[in-house]
Amino acid sequence: MKTLISIIFAGCFIIISGCSNQNLVPKSEASNVVDTYGITIFSITIDTKDMKEALKASFTEKKERSEAEYSNKKQEVALHGKKALEKIMKAFDKMEPDPEAEETELIKSAAEAFGFKDYQMIRLEITFKGYDSKEIMFSK
Repeated sequence: MKTLISIIFAGCFIIISGCSNQNLVPKSEASNVVDTYGITIFSITIDTKDMKEALKASFTEKKERSEAEYSNKKQEVALHGKKALEKIMKAFDKMEPDPEAEETELIKSAAEAFGFKDYQMIRLEITFKGYDSKEIMFSK
């Protein structure tokens, strides 16, 4: 009986450990993104002629938990949490996001900021604090 309880306990521990979220970002750093760039939600997927989802990056700031994820198949890079947010913020610096910008300008600046001038399709979702969410899809 003790062996069965030990096995069940060990199994529960493994399941709980496996469910930890590696994409979590410290609250202070997520707040910094909102304060600096005004962005609360950002998601971009870029397809090239040769590769579907060559780049995927996302940032979500919420009261209970903030997350960031970055994947660049072209460079064989996959980052989560704080490291992903650092990479995304570097792109924001180049992008200079503006809630009043035209959709085509947002697409162009996002593609260039993430290093993809030659792309097939871009899907971009961006929400600036105090503004409606923009969901843009652009194909060449």
